[in-house]
Amino acid sequence: MLRGRTPLGWLQLTHSKSRFIVASAGVGFAVLLVFMQLGFMNMLFDSTTVIHQQFKTDLVIMSADAEGIVPDSGDFSRRRLIQAAGVRGVIDWAEIYIGTLTWTKPSDGTVGQVVVIGVPTDVRVFTNPALDAQIPLLRTSGTMLIDEGSRGDYSAFFGRIAAGEQPKVKLAGETVSAIGTFNFGASFGTEAYGVVSRETFLQLDRSRHPGVINMGLLTVEPGRDLNVMADTITKAVGAAEVKVWTMPNFKEVTRDFLRINSPIATIFTFGVIVGLFVGAVIVVQILTSDVQDHLGEYATFKAMGFRNSYLLAIVYEQSAILTVFGFLPALLLSFLLYRVVGQAVAMDMIMTWSRVMWVFLQTVGMCLTAGTIAMQRIYSADPAEVF
Repeated sequence: MLRGRTPLGWLQLTHSKSRFIVASAGVGFAVLLVFMQLGFMNMLFDSTTVIHQQFKTDLVIMSADAEGIVPDSGDFSRRRLIQAAGVRGVIDWAEIYIGTLTWTKPSDGTVGQVVVIGVPTDVRVFTNPALDAQIPLLRTSGTMLIDEGSRGDYSAFFGRIAAGEQPKVKLAGETVSAIGTFNFGASFGTEAYGVVSRETFLQLDRSRHPGVINMGLLTVEPGRDLNVMADTITKAVGAAEVKVWTMPNFKEVTRDFLRINSPIATIFTFGVIVGLFVGAVIVVQILTSDVQDHLGEYATFKAMGFRNSYLLAIVYEQSAILTVFGFLPALLLSFLLYRVVGQAVAMDMIMTWSRVMWVFLQTVGMCLTAGTIAMQRIYSADPAEVF
């Protein structure tokens, strides 16, 4: 039906350059708003699993009350981990201590909080080989590794470490030496991470009993079904106080907990809806105004015998044009803003192609819906009344 015909939709939109620019800008603003809302929401969710992806493990055992690797969210007896390590198929294990401690920031001397991870020095527990290689250095009491992705200006401090110095840091009232760096990146609720040995952690957090840990890492024999092993270990331990997850499942548990129990997801989802609504209103106003201006022409088409479907195709053509001219600039600007915001807050704000496709489809739906609404005036138009 559209093949070989004059591009009336394009000609009508571009006839008034200012109206076309305003309409495209309106769609672009709505698309940009949606991209930013989704970006902030997913940055928040992704930041909750920033520690998860650092550990090299097949299975995770934690307190049944814990809904993620949140400092101080839950602990359990170390003997439960030892029981789990005795299950057939488990070939290695490690206990992890996690806590939030106060520290004097090297940047300005103010007091803040740092999430400190206590690890054994004889087991390789991190996915980053460079970080794992530094773990044996922590056998010296009172030493720590500090996150280069910490939120704040620590360039001078990290420069001293890179130069071979071991600058002192006040941590939980104790003086420790920063002997190396790694890069986790800050999370939504955490401004810095530090890694110490198990022994140093217990010296810093004197309220912690050595037999109470926050997380256990379990490595199983190659070829084993991890979900089956998780169920087997849970039954073997037989304690309601702990639960065993595969790491992918544990990431989802953490994200779902935040998504369900935090108002953040609702707030950002509402922002997405508002963005699409604003865009739809703008497009409806533009297309309705355009239809009204060319009502005589549309009536002439109807008098000549053209069906409403043909006239709808013209309005849909305009909707498709506004989709493209509004979406592409907004997408490019979103890539730029994601980078700027990510650097400003020291957190990754990542644009995914699945998100691009989802927003594009929503934009298409928004513009087509607006075009359908604008067509109502044409449907009701009687050529005899128009003339």
